[in-house]
Amino acid sequence: MHGAWVGEWSWLPVMDRLEASGRPVHTVSLTGHGARRHQSGPHVTLATHVDDVVGVIETLDLSAITLVGHSYGGRVITQVATRVPDRLRSMVYLDAHAPVAPDPGQSPERIAAAEANGGMLPFEIYEPDPAMIGGAAAYEWFMARTMPQSFACIRDPWAAPLPDGVDRHFVFAGADDPSRFQHYADAAREDPTWRYHELAGPHWLMMSHPGEVADIILEA
Repeated sequence: MHGAWVGEWSWLPVMDRLEASGRPVHTVSLTGHGARRHQSGPHVTLATHVDDVVGVIETLDLSAITLVGHSYGGRVITQVATRVPDRLRSMVYLDAHAPVAPDPGQSPERIAAAEANGGMLPFEIYEPDPAMIGGAAAYEWFMARTMPQSFACIRDPWAAPLPDGVDRHFVFAGADDPSRFQHYADAAREDPTWRYHELAGPHWLMMSHPGEVADIILEA
């Protein structure tokens, strides 16, 4: 699942590698983003996005699933796991919010920014370095596709225990200093029930390190 502000398009750099494995691959456009950007608005909640993903899983009758979530997408896949535990095989948290450590909550500055924009949080903090994602043209392509994020999505509670027997992987973007995901990474590194991976790239690892990200997903 893609993160906040972006869409299913953020996974394009890894798709050819994943599809070459012969395993079915599905990217979901979460409501208000990507192909569904016309549905954006403050009415969108985390539950909306969970329904988006569960709807794909149940409609296509998918099983033995590897769920992958980047950034905010970790919140989404955590809640999806509570809905379809028997369909899952593994979960990959790509520099993401993960139920291995407490959620640090939202800063007063972020709350104020959302309130000033009618409940929509402008794209912030995670703006990519053009040099790390393929240059100026790639940066312009990326920025043109970002959308404001409904603050309700990241205000809603999300943490929940993961189903027993499901493999858990955490991938940390080691080039970001400081990183908003450091405490999740530290907890996953120390927890024997998680497999920890680290790549020397920025938060947008699927763009800077598509081959390595694809390999980790396929391993999972």
